[in-house]
Amino acid sequence: MALAPLAQQQGNALPFDIRANKNLLMGKGEKTKRDYYDVIVTQQPTSGVLIKLPYTRKGGKFTFDLHHRISLTSDFALPADVMTIVEVISGGTTKLGTYSLSDKIEPGAKFDENLIKTSSADIDKYVTPLSRKTISIKTIPGPQSVSIVGKTFIVTRGANTTRIETPGARIATVSNFSFEETSEGVRLSIDK
Repeated sequence: MALAPLAQQQGNALPFDIRANKNLLMGKGEKTKRDYYDVIVTQQPTSGVLIKLPYTRKGGKFTFDLHHRISLTSDFALPADVMTIVEVISGGTTKLGTYSLSDKIEPGAKFDENLIKTSSADIDKYVTPLSRKTISIKTIPGPQSVSIVGKTFIVTRGANTTRIETPGARIATVSNFSFEETSEGVRLSIDK
């Protein structure tokens, strides 16, 4: 496992470690400078996008953006209906939730940000994240690791449907990670 630098956001956000294998890093956003990670089909937490969250006394809220991972080559028939399904697991194989993103991809579709890709291979030239859905997960008190793993990618073009569930296949992209500890709330006082 390659240890990425400690990730930290502004405000009430706490630092956390992204411990995903470095070969899962798709690239970095040109504008936002956010890291974009590929999500592969697996049941092994250490093979997914693994994130070590800090210790919390009351638990917290972990958020990330989920994107389709699509290769928009010239032979990709449009329009197409696309569904991406990922799972977030913790503590080995404890499931925290299954999340899906579903869209109709039209001709001329493009992502809202250009990426500086880590791979210059021809096979990755046309690969891009598409769409964006923010996922929010409540976490338990104490230390915790979460892993984002792929489940299924489904593309329907007219009467043809392709379903990808092959272990090791890259089916989604995730970005914009954030973690906040649950606040203690505001105590009300009675004026006398």
